[in-house]
Amino acid sequence: MATDGESFDLVADVPIEEVRSTPDGFVMRGHGTDREGYTLEMHLDLPVDQRTRKVLSEILAQAEVKVKRWHSPLRRPVTP
Repeated sequence: MATDGESFDLVADVPIEEVRSTPDGFVMRGHGTDREGYTLEMHLDLPVDQRTRKVLSEILAQAEVKVKRWHSPLRRPVTP
């Protein structure tokens, strides 16, 4: 969430098409509205049992990920 003086530029809007469980988290894949392919890896620092992992996979498969890049108004473009 942006705080005063901060803004974010949208880099990609990616509906998740595939979720794969890994030993330490999940890998999600999808194609953005720009038609490019994206992969998002999510690592968990705590152990998750198989049942919870299955439920999380189903929830994440219904997600849409917005990738945003922080942009500070304090940064000025370099002019030649």
